[in-house]
Amino acid sequence: MKRLSGRLSSWTPALHSSTPPAGILILALCGLVFLTSCGDIVGEGAGSRTYVMGFTAFVHAKTEAAILDAWDVIAINGDLAVIHEDGGIPWQEALDGTPYDASYAWWLDYVQSLVPTGHAVYLAVTPISSSRDGLALYRSAGADEPLPPPWNTYTFDEPDVMEAFANHCLNMIAIYDPDYFAFAIEANMLAELSPGEWQAFMTLVDQVCADIKSVHPFLPIFATIQADYYYDHAGSQIAPVSELLFYCDIVAVSSYAFGRFDGDPGAIPGDYFAALADLSPGKPFAIAETAWPAEPVDDPYPVYIPATEATQQDYVERLLADCDELSAAFVCWFLTRDFDDYWESDFQYFPNAGTIRYWKDCGLYDGVGVGRPALTSWVETLES
Repeated sequence: MKRLSGRLSSWTPALHSSTPPAGILILALCGLVFLTSCGDIVGEGAGSRTYVMGFTAFVHAKTEAAILDAWDVIAINGDLAVIHEDGGIPWQEALDGTPYDASYAWWLDYVQSLVPTGHAVYLAVTPISSSRDGLALYRSAGADEPLPPPWNTYTFDEPDVMEAFANHCLNMIAIYDPDYFAFAIEANMLAELSPGEWQAFMTLVDQVCADIKSVHPFLPIFATIQADYYYDHAGSQIAPVSELLFYCDIVAVSSYAFGRFDGDPGAIPGDYFAALADLSPGKPFAIAETAWPAEPVDDPYPVYIPATEATQQDYVERLLADCDELSAAFVCWFLTRDFDDYWESDFQYFPNAGTIRYWKDCGLYDGVGVGRPALTSWVETLES
């Protein structure tokens, strides 16, 4: 495992005492809408585990305390820190090589200061919009701001887009020094939602992967595949996913299958993850995002999905058993804690509240911060 003791700082809050700029606490959780050489894969877990285990830092409330709570969980209940940047790209600044908006630059440095010493780091960025149907929006002081001219007319294969995105990837890698890097998030959805843009996107992938590998030849890079979407559209997904995996050092998938299987983890086919790993035999496999609720999903989500703490625990145990069977590289649980507080203060009033509701109760800690039975299973594996 690569030694990570050279990280700039630990998770200790005292190492960054200033208060976040106004508006910075509205994190990317608001956006929950829905080459071929691997080099040295790093990040083996303790004991018999092949994989490191971690969480994103999405927060349960709009406070700095909630940010630090999330990072406490990452530090204590994992050995992987996940930096999930899915809120747009500072296109013009990245192209010109000029400084990013001050509050965004502050935020990137602040997050870096919270990464626990000794943890592996998985960094994900994407040129695809959070709706997975076009070019990512603009990142300035806020996430997902409208694209200004001429960016609002560009396609993925516009030379300025490709150069700006490659520059942004290299900038982010320089900040976080990741052990794993995703250059696109749930990229296979673009092929279905905007098929006319797929080849332009693949032109970008070809160029950007070459640019990254020229600077970081041994960094494992990949795009993530949305597993449930792949299975829902298997007939039309096989070709684009195969094309994409050519550029991936790891087969990394996201899955939120509780809706697909009516809240019953026992209904998930035995080869649900293995069949995806087999799409590119010989490459490492990873779970880039996953979760399962511990309480029923209901209004305003349009379909009732049953869920209990017991079914969440069953899914965690199935997930980790599959990671063992597949000798996975890493696994990321998407939410540390239910975001009940954020739901009450903000999310229930959002236009896409029904979609956001899907994930509200997926924490391994409940809404008041009490660990669930699934956390026990998670920690037992972490300590194995």
